[in-house]
Amino acid sequence: SLSPSLSLFNIIAQIDSWLFSVVNQDPRFLSAPFPLPPQNKRRAIASYETHNQNVRATIPPARLLEYNVKQGWEPLCDFLEISPTDCPTHVPFPKSNSARAVCWQSYSAFIGPLVLTLVIVGYVLTMVFRRFVGMSVMEWWRLQKRKTSTLSWMKNGSKKRS
Repeated sequence: SLSPSLSLFNIIAQIDSWLFSVVNQDPRFLSAPFPLPPQNKRRAIASYETHNQNVRATIPPARLLEYNVKQGWEPLCDFLEISPTDCPTHVPFPKSNSARAVCWQSYSAFIGPLVLTLVIVGYVLTMVFRRFVGMSVMEWWRLQKRKTSTLSWMKNGSKKRS
């Protein structure tokens, strides 16, 4: 049972833009490793329309705002009974669930842990190297460069003498 003071929003989107988002009931899509497989368009649209029908059938119309974010602040303020002077119409409406933002979030969710893992593995390998060789990787590298340049100088010097 719903609370008497509860108001609900059903966000309505253009089907094409909604379909591009990650919201889908296709288990192959939701549990797939990166990169994601193509979506089942017919099933996704049916899922979206069924969801909207269930919301309309469940929530009394007086307590439900069917809203498209392209409408801006006014319908929200009217529905929530916020006075026009307090409605933030001068503030740009947030757009954080755009297709580009969702795509960036999926890349970030993949790249962030990968970078962290590489940093940790690199640190561990560096510490193991220091433990067995007795010097840091950079110290070892400089020593190798000096040895190589000394050997090269000795070989070139001996060729000039003969």
